[in-house]
Amino acid sequence: MIYKFRITSSEVEGFVREIEINHEQTYLEFHNKIQESIGYDNTQMASFYQITPTSERGLEIALFEMNTEEDDNMNIVPMDVAMMREFVSSERPELIYVFDFFSDRYFNVELIEKGISKSRAKYPKCSLSKGDAPEQIKMDAENFEGLGLDLGEFDAATKKEKTADDYLADFDDDMNDGPEFESLDDYEDIL
Repeated sequence: MIYKFRITSSEVEGFVREIEINHEQTYLEFHNKIQESIGYDNTQMASFYQITPTSERGLEIALFEMNTEEDDNMNIVPMDVAMMREFVSSERPELIYVFDFFSDRYFNVELIEKGISKSRAKYPKCSLSKGDAPEQIKMDAENFEGLGLDLGEFDAATKKEKTADDYLADFDDDMNDGPEFESLDDYEDIL
């Protein structure tokens, strides 16, 4: 079984990619083909999300394993083990593909066709490529508002340079109560 997905962007009019993939392949292979067809760096964080009937993000299919042994969050599956056939639904054929986590930017991914391969093509493959993709990572002052960063402190024109004494003054003098070491060999001696 071959699935054909249409990938579009709400940011860039005319951007379309169509990717065909075998139902036995993984979302990691799908991710890599999307990235390759667009020219993005495929090592950046990315996730697919199933869209629920109430148009909310449901199951996350993440680039990296993020669950710990004590974590029972079954709502995240790593891409390298998630097979296409397991997480493609005919009833809800829409996904989103988040490619820029800092700015929460994503592509719309829609299953547009299911069928049997009539060729000996190697999958996944990009069968349609139109338009330029948006830039992959968009970092601007707007993105830092929720991070609690004061961008004004990075303005070199209004900030005087700190000297070594200024940095040392930031440390608490009470830290000198422990043993003093001149080299790493001194540290090994007390172990």
